[in-house]
Amino acid sequence: MPDYLILLNHTHRLPEGFEDTITLVEAENVNGEKYRVEEKAYNAFLALREDLMENDGLQIELLSVYRDIPQQERTWARTMESKGEEYTRKYVAIPGCSEHHTGFALDVGFALNGKASHKNADLFSYEDMYQVVHKKMPKYGFILRYPADKVSITKINYEPWHFRYIDDPVIAREITDRGICFEEYHQEESK
Repeated sequence: MPDYLILLNHTHRLPEGFEDTITLVEAENVNGEKYRVEEKAYNAFLALREDLMENDGLQIELLSVYRDIPQQERTWARTMESKGEEYTRKYVAIPGCSEHHTGFALDVGFALNGKASHKNADLFSYEDMYQVVHKKMPKYGFILRYPADKVSITKINYEPWHFRYIDDPVIAREITDRGICFEEYHQEESK
């Protein structure tokens, strides 16, 4: 059984063999882009998506999900080349330390005019819509992984699109309601 509460960040690397503990399923977004995502995380995403469509008129879409270490290395290198080191360190996890290696991290955007945008600048312009989604995420076992006021702890800039599945709505609600980040939750649990 996968450890849904595993912490990955700049100081916590993916343990050897972790990827063997997860079951990945195929998913496709409105753009026709195909992804692999951890099965329970995907089912929770679909339930959240249905709730948002039925009750809020919002259609969320997957933009990036599971990435193995070689994919993360390519993402790191592309971003370094196109955006530079400062930007890359703020928005891209070091290969081996990315939550995307778990299959539990979902980068989520919105379907607007039949397409989902991948550009961070565009995603930041949907803050009002993300606020609606963020309020509902804990019910489905998700947390906002990189809150705006926790950059000094997470070492990754605010990403309203980066959802982390932790498989426990009670813990997700506690983290969200208390306004703590996943690192702070882990620090408290280790005491």
